Amino acid sequence: MNTTVDNLRSRNEFWKYFFNICQIPHPSGHEAALRQYLQQSAEKCGLSCRVDAAGNLAIDRLAAVGCENYPAAILQAHLDMVPQKAPGVEFDFLHDSIVPVVEGDWVTTGGKTTLGADDGMGVALAMELLTDNSLQCGPLRAVFTVSEETGLGGAEDIDRDFLKADVLLNLDSDQPFTIGCAGGSRLSGAARLPQRAVSDQYCGVKFHLTGMHGGHSGVDIHLPVGSACCVINEFLRQLPAVEIAAVQAGTLHNAIAREAEVTAAIPAGLWENMSAVLDGFNAKLNEIYLPSPGKKITLSCEKLVSPPPQVLTSEAQVQLLELWSNLPHGVLETADNATVTSCNLAVVEGSAAGEWKFILLGRSLYDEKRQAMMNDAVCKLQNAGFTAVIDSEYTSWRPCWDSPLLEFACRIYKELTNSEAQKTVIHGGLEPGLFCGMNPRLQMLSFAPLTQSVHSPQEKLNIPDVEKSRVLLRTLLERLNEMPAAQSR
Repeated sequence: MNTTVDNLRSRNEFWKYFFNICQIPHPSGHEAALRQYLQQSAEKCGLSCRVDAAGNLAIDRLAAVGCENYPAAILQAHLDMVPQKAPGVEFDFLHDSIVPVVEGDWVTTGGKTTLGADDGMGVALAMELLTDNSLQCGPLRAVFTVSEETGLGGAEDIDRDFLKADVLLNLDSDQPFTIGCAGGSRLSGAARLPQRAVSDQYCGVKFHLTGMHGGHSGVDIHLPVGSACCVINEFLRQLPAVEIAAVQAGTLHNAIAREAEVTAAIPAGLWENMSAVLDGFNAKLNEIYLPSPGKKITLSCEKLVSPPPQVLTSEAQVQLLELWSNLPHGVLETADNATVTSCNLAVVEGSAAGEWKFILLGRSLYDEKRQAMMNDAVCKLQNAGFTAVIDSEYTSWRPCWDSPLLEFACRIYKELTNSEAQKTVIHGGLEPGLFCGMNPRLQMLSFAPLTQSVHSPQEKLNIPDVEKSRVLLRTLLERLNEMPAAQSR
């Protein structure tokens, strides 16, 4: 019998919670309904709950009898998800439920929307254990944060009392075990650019770029997926005599841009040649970049009934395209085949009224390198007449390779799997990057079930790895008294 969502739901409490989470809309900034569901579920089991001023939820469970002297542990995950949908899909992330499907060993949405495994999986892992009366562990708390995907805002403003514990297990990364992450800075630049009337003998056109793969702006930035923000810039720079009116490329700072749309005017004679121009450009794109599964990267063009009423002045367009191409994107530094510093040129918007905006997200394991990169981007924007503001920033989580928690977790992992745990530092941002400064004595590591293509409609969650993660997490908590004592530093 093929596995279905109903089969999984009846298998264990993890899947019950996970699929219930899918039914509750919870993009960043709209986590209240999910928080209320979790709070009500916890209180039905006799657990105490607190919500801080930022909207973060803490759920406490007393130690099991005989486990009162175990180290106090926190299970931590975030409530919000990244809302992304495939072209042509009608979906309202504020009102519609995610529709999961089972494809082999994976839970997906069939490529229609993001699944929300990031971080619904972490929330479900924590809730399953919190509400399991058979769990034999010490004092246990779940901390569920808000606004993680839009700059770790919930973690930044968290009530410090929520972090009073000995151990924190962050449930928001794939591999056992993540022990460090990059810090991040989000930069927004804006300007009003001068416009003029369209040239004579020009026709209006609209370019559509679709089929690009996209992905997480940290953990996928090294992959050959390209960015719609960069690709459309490259095309416009080589298109003769184009006059730009408006642009929309990318939607979120932490997702690699998958689509772009440009309204412009071109010489009427060029329209006759446009098919050949696009065929050559598309062939090159599909040789260089990995497209969205089952699709080709396609830049198409439609002729408008009339040209746009206003386009950028020639001088403003030259300066804009030059700035656009000089803003950083992609991997900027590596070490030992791992990404150290990167930048995601995430959003480029230009309105018919001449209002233009850039959004970038820079990351680095080294805060000083990230700050230098973003300061350079600020200067480029300001020199081009843009205001430039770093409106969100979080520090890196520097790894502690000799942590007693890490030593203990690696030993348990080997006992369970007969293999060595990987110890890694990821390029995505994780909330422990903030927590380590709020409670320096808190030992932390991160793991969760295997996912792929998060922050894109191809997001999927691996079913066998869910079962491995459930066993690992329970075992760590039930044997946490075996963890070596931390040495004074």
